[in-house]
Amino acid sequence: MAAKYREITKYLAAAVCTQPLHIGSASGEKAEVLIHPADGMPFIQATSISGVFRQYCERVHGAERAAQLFGLERGGHDGSLPDNGSRVRFSDGSFCKENLILELRPRVKINPESGTCDAAAIKGTDNKAGQKFNTEYIGAGAELEFSVYVFDKKWQEDMEELFAALHRGTIRLGGQKSSGCGLLELKSLKRMTFDLTAADGRRRWADEESLPEHAYADILEGIQSRFMEPAAAYEVTVSGATEGELLIKSIAVPDCGEDAPDCMNLRNAKKEYIIPGSSLKGAIRSRMEKIASYLNVRQVIRETFGYTGSADGDGKAGNITFYDTVVGDMEENDLAPLRKRIHIDKFTGGVINGGLFCEKNIAGRLVLRIVIDDKNGPACTCGLLLMALRDMAIGTMSLGSGYGVGKGIISVKEITVRSCKSGAQAVLDFENGTVGDAHMVIEECMKALREEAT
Repeated sequence: MAAKYREITKYLAAAVCTQPLHIGSASGEKAEVLIHPADGMPFIQATSISGVFRQYCERVHGAERAAQLFGLERGGHDGSLPDNGSRVRFSDGSFCKENLILELRPRVKINPESGTCDAAAIKGTDNKAGQKFNTEYIGAGAELEFSVYVFDKKWQEDMEELFAALHRGTIRLGGQKSSGCGLLELKSLKRMTFDLTAADGRRRWADEESLPEHAYADILEGIQSRFMEPAAAYEVTVSGATEGELLIKSIAVPDCGEDAPDCMNLRNAKKEYIIPGSSLKGAIRSRMEKIASYLNVRQVIRETFGYTGSADGDGKAGNITFYDTVVGDMEENDLAPLRKRIHIDKFTGGVINGGLFCEKNIAGRLVLRIVIDDKNGPACTCGLLLMALRDMAIGTMSLGSGYGVGKGIISVKEITVRSCKSGAQAVLDFENGTVGDAHMVIEECMKALREEAT
């Protein structure tokens, strides 16, 4: 039987999660990550890694080239794409036990019309799970390892371009991507090519699973220098501090007793007090939807946040990503005093029996980071986002719970908008009341939004 290939290139990839990662469980429950049935450890299926790599390849190089590398998804010859099998094979992604911490975060679904919590449908059923649901994440800092085999040396350049996209954050794994999840950074990328036409190459291929890592060549620096194209269109940062206190309620309180709070702010795997990307996304999306409705640019919301498939057509991914934000100094927030409150009976106006409770709020400086990808009309998205952030700066929108008692107001110092393609940036300075937009970055975004409204 004729040989199908003469050279095999193997890659060993080691990556670290720079943001939380969510891989849905086999049962479809939002509160669980996917667990390997053999060792009970979280893992990423090879099909998931291959799928996101293929999607990127199709977006950049087209479906025909992706089919040549990854093969046809459904098999067979459809008349337009070449009939071939995959020239690449992925392994499952395995997490190291050392830095693996699981987080359970509460989430709510917001009704865009009322601005209040809405009930979330249970996947695969017609039932609803209530206004609040939990999602489990693999915490930032977890380390992931997987391998890739390329069965034709001419596809090395394409595969290494995909690894570069993973390293710079263009390719992300898992779900909840618009909430900042799934970002990884390569710690190392090692490569070895096995020449099956030579005796030594065949011998090494036979023993490839037992070969030490130092036998491979580390090519990470090489791919960083060869593939440096920016993936995003705009990066928006908001620097400031909490005006008073802030509370994004966590699911559980680690302590118990008289001095323990009834609720406290959410913390990440590093025990830092945070505003999760999902909370930031929910609050800003709600405000953007109100502004879009007023300006009659509702289509911008669909392009910005995406939408799921329906009978009329396929779904579409959005173009905006919100990241976790660390609030204040961890030690100072650990020592923050408890705030005692009471529940009032809305019918009698009196205190509900046993209605005394206490909260542990946080405060301090923060920097919000939001990235807009170069697709789906990024200028319109950026213009609408800036209008929502303006409302945050003037105190008409808040983050977290307790707006009625003065919590969650952000004292914004400045908003910076950077064009990732040109490197130009504009600054809205709220302390001094000035706008620095010499390169017309903000002006172009607002012009695009006005044109969409006409």
